[in-house]
Amino acid sequence: MLSVNIPVYNVEVVDLVNEIYQQSANLDIDFEIRVYDDGSDEIFKSLNRIVKGKSNVVYQEMEKNLGRAAIRNKMGADSVFDWLLFIDADSKVISPDYLKNYLENRNENRVLCGGTAYAKQKPADPEKLFRWTYGTKREAVTAAVRNRSKGFIITSNNFFLAKELYEPIHFREELREYGHEDTLLGYDLFCAGVEIFHIDNPLEHTGLESGQAFLKKSCLALENLKKIGEELLDGDRMFYRQVNFLRKYKRITFFIPSRTIGRLFRKYRDKMEENLKGARPSLLVFDLYKLGYFAGIKNR
Repeated sequence: MLSVNIPVYNVEVVDLVNEIYQQSANLDIDFEIRVYDDGSDEIFKSLNRIVKGKSNVVYQEMEKNLGRAAIRNKMGADSVFDWLLFIDADSKVISPDYLKNYLENRNENRVLCGGTAYAKQKPADPEKLFRWTYGTKREAVTAAVRNRSKGFIITSNNFFLAKELYEPIHFREELREYGHEDTLLGYDLFCAGVEIFHIDNPLEHTGLESGQAFLKKSCLALENLKKIGEELLDGDRMFYRQVNFLRKYKRITFFIPSRTIGRLFRKYRDKMEENLKGARPSLLVFDLYKLGYFAGIKNR
């Protein structure tokens, strides 16, 4: 019936596994929960090894870090049941019907994306305010909005599909660094005629990083986006039309040369970072930051 896959890197997942286990048992279905550690520090391994004692849980530690794409592909290939659910380790289940909602909406030619939620309260750590603000305003949106605006975009933290879909079309392992590996997976599934459908079945994202760390990850993601568009897809027009950031970048650089944008970014980068890591981070500033960074890497 159901294989739940939780790739782990430096996160404790005992509570998450216990909640998924209890919901699976309550549904009285055949299930397994795969927890694959992808090279975590020993302290996290020692905390998570306790889940090995539960029936229906497969816990493995990789000898070396495989990366975000390869670890998920390995888990999908190893899964023994017909339906696959992928969950990021830094997640919290917030609905007692989380698994039930996926199973009731399953379709053999459809990928279901449940979405992301964030805590209502601002984080106590001010360094995490930027990440929480972005997540609350940009990621925690309803399924209706996502179905109107996301196109083929999926989010790898919380998605469900038939194994027979995932076996021939999975994450491309050319992308070793962080970012947009799920965008490319969504594109490949979409091109194969698979429906990408969003439902209101979110997990709460608990792994808020500092503003500095989030900026670094955002820049890595833009590097990957450039690689996907230029190298892996060779300038595919549909990809550029469907990815919101690329569509806006093309429109803006039609009027303002990318080299001009890049020069302005270098001049004001420090001031923008000061805002984003401060007490009142502006998402408009973040949009301009990403635009400037992308213009810079496009021209190097």
